[in-house]
This record gives sequence, C-alpha cells and structure tokens, in this order.
Amino acid sequence: MSETEYLIAAMTVMAISTYLTRLTPFIIFSSGKEGSKLNFVVKNTPPMVMTILVFYMLKEVDYLSTEIFYTLFALVVTVGLQVLKRNALLSIVSGTIVYMFFVQM
Repeated sequence: MSETEYLIAAMTVMAISTYLTRLTPFIIFSSGKEGSKLNFVVKNTPPMVMTILVFYMLKEVDYLSTEIFYTLFALVVTVGLQVLKRNALLSIVSGTIVYMFFVQM
C-alpha cells in the first residue's frame, strides 16, 4: 500500500468514525420516549462538563501560595456571572480574563 493510499484510507476511517459518533445519539434517542432521555441529556450535560472543568482546574492549584487567591477570585467571578446572567460563554471568558490578569501581574 502506497503512502497516498494509506492516507486516503486513514482519512476515510476517521471521517466514518466521526460521522458515526455524532449520529449515534440521534439513533439511540429516536425511540418513542425521546423526550425524556434527550431532555435529560440536554439539561444535565453542561453542568456536568462545568463541574469536571472546575475539578480539573482546582487539582493543579498550589494551595500554599498566593495562587489560591486569584484562582478562587476567578472562580467566584465565573460562578457569580453564571448565576446572574446564565450565559456560559460570558462566565467562562470573564473568569479566564480575570485569572490571566492576575497571573500576568
């Protein structure tokens, strides 16, 4: 098999894999009770992802240095904006900007 054939085969496998993984939820949840299963996934996925990201962020913090103060301040800004505005993009970007401001100063 030449290098070109190998690359075409690899790209084809990747394209099919990507398509199938994106199609699978629609196939699974297209049963008669799609409302309950799909609504559960749609409702609970963003909070689960945010929780995982918070734990991932907090696991690398040095709790014995001043880093903890600006980390917690950025976390409070993120949570506060999420509670007030209910806009995940605004919350995440604002928290990131606050954190990076303190890291750079």
